[in-house]
Amino acid sequence: MKFQQLQQQFVAYLREPDKNERPVNVEQERLDVYRELLFNNVSGFVCAAFPVLKSLYSEQAWQQRLQLFFAKYRCDNPFFLSIAQSFLDFLQHQYQLQPDDPVFMLELAHYEWLELDLATRKAQAWVAITDLKQQALQLSELSSVQAYQYQVQQICTEFQPTEPQASFLLIYRDPHDEVKFIALNQLTTLLLQLLEQQPGLSFAALIELVSPYVPQLDYAQLSAGAEALLTDFVQKGIVHAFQAG
Repeated sequence: MKFQQLQQQFVAYLREPDKNERPVNVEQERLDVYRELLFNNVSGFVCAAFPVLKSLYSEQAWQQRLQLFFAKYRCDNPFFLSIAQSFLDFLQHQYQLQPDDPVFMLELAHYEWLELDLATRKAQAWVAITDLKQQALQLSELSSVQAYQYQVQQICTEFQPTEPQASFLLIYRDPHDEVKFIALNQLTTLLLQLLEQQPGLSFAALIELVSPYVPQLDYAQLSAGAEALLTDFVQKGIVHAFQAG
């Protein structure tokens, strides 16, 4: 048997020993130890990244899902943090939902992954805003605006919703490197989404884009409300001056 074939057989057995033949001339005990080390390493990062999701399953049910992921995981990125992204991708694109999976499973997994992503994301130095109405604006790279069907920020073993209830959130990393969230109304969500999608908007341009969605507010009312909101977000480091490139 060629080395490449032996290598493929070895990897296939480590992924799914119940479905693949044991490589020849390799002791069973050595295979078991090696597989256990690899599996525990990968599953340890998944458990650390998705603690709330893990807490909603029995140990046996959670291990079953980890085994399914381990069998599919290709480890094409050298960074350990990418394991969480791979697990989320697995749930979104390869995993078949089971009857005992909560209806909010995918949204909760995304929310927990986003918390980790923001906690470890690198951002360039930013320029503070000195004149909100004159400088071009952008949302911080350490912030993300999200709309979920379920209130993922409240889910725990004691609170597991079965019916959708929309949740609009700003998830961000504060100056002390703590990841936090702010519950938003639809208007504030729209305002921040525009800044996120179109960095470099001026205050006047932002108001002009938002205005058609709130015809009940005149320009002065909308401008005053947006100014108060954005001033608060500037103080929190969530909105800052636009930097090209």
